[in-house]
Amino acid sequence: MQNTMTQTQAAQRVEEHARRALAVLPRQARPELLIAETTQCDDPTDNGPLGRVIASVEYQVHDLPPAGFGEDFDALRTWWEANDFRVLADERPANPYLWVEHTGDGFRLALKANDLGELYLTGSSPCVWPDGTPAPTE
Repeated sequence: MQNTMTQTQAAQRVEEHARRALAVLPRQARPELLIAETTQCDDPTDNGPLGRVIASVEYQVHDLPPAGFGEDFDALRTWWEANDFRVLADERPANPYLWVEHTGDGFRLALKANDLGELYLTGSSPCVWPDGTPAPTE
C-alpha cells in the first residue's frame, strides 16, 4: 500500500481540473456547482484496498444553446487532448457523452448532455487515502 494525496488535496485537484475545462466553454456559459463530495471507494477499479475515498464534482452548465453542444464537445475534446488527457469514451453522435482521464494523475472528467437540453460536467479523483497514508493495520 502506498501513500496518496489527501482527500482535501484530491477535492482541490478535481475542482481545478473541472474549472480549467469549464474555462474552455464559451464566455456566456454559467456553471452551477451541484455536487462537491467525497465518497467511499468501496469498489475500487484498481483492485486496491478498501478504506480509500474518491473526491468528485458535478456542474450543470447553463446559458449554452443545445444547438451548439456539438461545438462545445469538440472544443473540450481538442483542449483535453492538448493538455494531457486521453479519451476513454466518445459516444457521439448517438449519445452526447465524452469521458477523459488525465494521464499524469488519473483524474477523470466527463461532459454529457441530455434530451432536455441540459449540459453537465463531472469530475472524479482516483481512490486516495483520507489522510494520504494507509490506515494502520492491527
